[in-house]
Amino acid sequence: MPYTPSLRPIPPLGERVSAEIFYEKRYTSVDDVTHDGEHIHDFYEIYVNISGEVSFLVEDTLYPIARGDVIITRPNEVHKCIYHSEGIHEHFCIWLNSLPAASERLTEEFGKQTLVVFAEEEKARLMELCHSLYRADTEDALLAFRRAGDLLGVLDLICRSGYSETAAAELPRSFSEIVDYITAHCFEPSCTVSLLCERFYISKSTLCRRFRRYFQTTPSDYIESRRLSEAKKQLLAGLSVQDVCYRCGFSDCSYFILRFRKKFGVTPSRFQRGR
Repeated sequence: MPYTPSLRPIPPLGERVSAEIFYEKRYTSVDDVTHDGEHIHDFYEIYVNISGEVSFLVEDTLYPIARGDVIITRPNEVHKCIYHSEGIHEHFCIWLNSLPAASERLTEEFGKQTLVVFAEEEKARLMELCHSLYRADTEDALLAFRRAGDLLGVLDLICRSGYSETAAAELPRSFSEIVDYITAHCFEPSCTVSLLCERFYISKSTLCRRFRRYFQTTPSDYIESRRLSEAKKQLLAGLSVQDVCYRCGFSDCSYFILRFRKKFGVTPSRFQRGR
C-alpha cells in the first residue's frame, strides 16, 4: 500500500502552507509486488533521489535520475518510480499543499520544471537540508521556524541552483507512438487495449509486456490513471460527476464512481464536497 501523507501546517510560512517530509531506505527489486502503483494526489511532491537505479514516470514522460536529482510533480499529475535493478533504494519525498506566496519565481519554477539536476557542490547542501528538515518534522512548536527555514532552503536551492540538462529517457519509437496516442485520445471511451492492439498491429500480450517493461504497469491501468487524474481536476473545477464521467472517457457513471472510490478512498461527489 502506498504511504498516505499527513501534511501539517507550518505557521511561519502562512496558514495555508502545510507540508510533510518522508524518508525511506529499503531493498527493492524490479518485480517487487509491494511497489506502489501510479500516484495521483492533491499536492506538490518533491522527490529527492539518494541511491538506487531508478527512473521517474510523470504523465507520459520517463525521466532518468541519479543521486541528488529532484523530480517535481504538481497536484494530480500521474507519477510513479520505475525500478531498474535490485538494490538499496533511498530517497526523500517532500509534500506541499501549496507554495509560499511570497516568491513569484518559486511559483513559476514549480509550474514548468519536472526534472531538476544540480551541480555536485549543490547536492551536498540539498542532502543536508533534507536531513535537517526530516529531523525537525515533529509536532514540537519550537521547531516550526527551523522546519520553515529548512523547507525554504530546499525550495530556494531548486530555484537558484537547479538546472535541467538531462533529456527524457529514450523509449523505442514503436512504444512511444502508443504512449503519444494514449495521451491524445485517452479521454475517448474508444481508447481501449483492444483498440491499441488493432491500431498498432500488436498482440495484447506484447503490449502488456512492453508496458510492464518500460512503465511497470499495465496499459489498462495506465489509461485509467490518466482518466482519473483528469477527473479530479475537472471535479475541482466544479463540473458535475456525470459530466466528468463522460468527459474523461468513462462510459458508465456507476463504474466511474466505483473506480474513483477504489483509487482515492472517496466517491467523486464526496471528494468534490470536501474541497
